[in-house]
Amino acid sequence: MLDGLFVTPAVSAIAEALASSGIARAASSEVRPAIAVVGNAKLATALAAGHDVLPVGMSARAAKKLPRNVPDTAALEAGSLAAVIGVDIATDDAWADTLRAWTRVVRDGGAIVFVDRGHAEEASRRALCAGLTELEQRHAGRAVITSGLVTHL
Repeated sequence: MLDGLFVTPAVSAIAEALASSGIARAASSEVRPAIAVVGNAKLATALAAGHDVLPVGMSARAAKKLPRNVPDTAALEAGSLAAVIGVDIATDDAWADTLRAWTRVVRDGGAIVFVDRGHAEEASRRALCAGLTELEQRHAGRAVITSGLVTHL
């Protein structure tokens, strides 16, 4: 998991991926694009500075500090988010179901961003299999940040 890594380089790479996808960081007076961060409280906290972050699937301890936490993406309305950011998809055995659920809640043209420790080729393969387009990969130390756009046909 991402816990053993420094969060700042990963957050910078995620911010670049979101900007490249057209999901800009909002100034405090602007409407912030809603993004979900799945399974990592440190990322959710760090990204909350420029985005309307919805924590998803956090531990009970982290949920106390992140009050808007929802248990999973099934509780979210379809097409309601600008992006989903999740960790360890390259090592998830149920990756196809996970990506299907994430794709459902992201609006057309929104982004899905994976943060994995290594496994760059597998992350790319899974993004392609999920139907994401305009794939990009960034490296932040051992973390590999893979992003792609969602297209609902």
